[in-house]
Amino acid sequence: MKYVYVLVSSPSDLYYEQAVMSAYSLRKHMADADIEVLVDNKTNESFTGKRTALKKYATNIISIDFDDSIKNVERSRLIKTSIPEYIKDDFLYIDCDTIIADSLSELNDIPFVTAGVLDGHCMLNEHVHKNYFIQRDKKLGFHATKAQGYNINGGLVFARNSQETIDLFKKWNELWKYSAYKKHDLHDQSALNEANYQTGMKMQLLSGEWNCQPAHGGLAYLKNAKIIHYFSSEFSGKSYIPYYKLADKQLQMRLKDTDDIPEDIKEMIDNPKLQFNHVHLINDSRIVSIMQSPLIFTLADIKNHAPWLFSIMENSAGLCRKMGKFVKQILRK
Repeated sequence: MKYVYVLVSSPSDLYYEQAVMSAYSLRKHMADADIEVLVDNKTNESFTGKRTALKKYATNIISIDFDDSIKNVERSRLIKTSIPEYIKDDFLYIDCDTIIADSLSELNDIPFVTAGVLDGHCMLNEHVHKNYFIQRDKKLGFHATKAQGYNINGGLVFARNSQETIDLFKKWNELWKYSAYKKHDLHDQSALNEANYQTGMKMQLLSGEWNCQPAHGGLAYLKNAKIIHYFSSEFSGKSYIPYYKLADKQLQMRLKDTDDIPEDIKEMIDNPKLQFNHVHLINDSRIVSIMQSPLIFTLADIKNHAPWLFSIMENSAGLCRKMGKFVKQILRK
């Protein structure tokens, strides 16, 4: 079994630093693990000076050449959807924004050929992004989301060295190119699920512990988590406060100043299930149900950019609620 990362990075981003932390955590739990890192030629050329720690933790770094006109996000997706062309063995693909929390050796006994973990640890009907997934499929002309009744998260893919794997990835690559170059959608997860649908829905579902997504229902799997997937993309906005300490940009920036992971950060990685910041939990189901509504984000933007307008709206809403309660009291009498 090979453990595969795909890394396309420049000194101006944090993907390299995330990959180093993940590879270190995997090596910590599996000293003899075969860690394969697939990179593009520009990323490979950047492994100088303080960008050399990954070579310490990886077994092999495989460089793939691209024309200079191909952008980084394209390089990353093109490599990810073509892994069987470079890895001729059973493999587990792992996103870089992960921390390995336990040995992954049990995967060797899993009877599946291809498999993944539910996105959000739930079926489509319970997913907060249900409408988004359906609308994106509609835009792309895909049918997987409704047909499967769920989305498999693209951050982890288990695959045996088999024709089924070759077929799945070939279709994934084909559909991603269609999504990207015809429909201008660079996401790879929709193409993965559509590839699974079009090749006979053969991907099996692994338990949530293999791709624990704490931000999306993963807390139920945290105790036994093998891999913690903290979704670095969620913290790209200025207003986001990372719930996971190892996802903090300032922490990851510190890796740029050294040719290895600082000892205090290694100690945090060695205890990955304890690295959570204080968070505010919302227990009101009415509010949880609209957390991803554009209206909520619009209100947040208004409060940030036009607090005077938000104050007027808030006071008006408060007055309306008081009037509503008053009317209810009268009707009850």
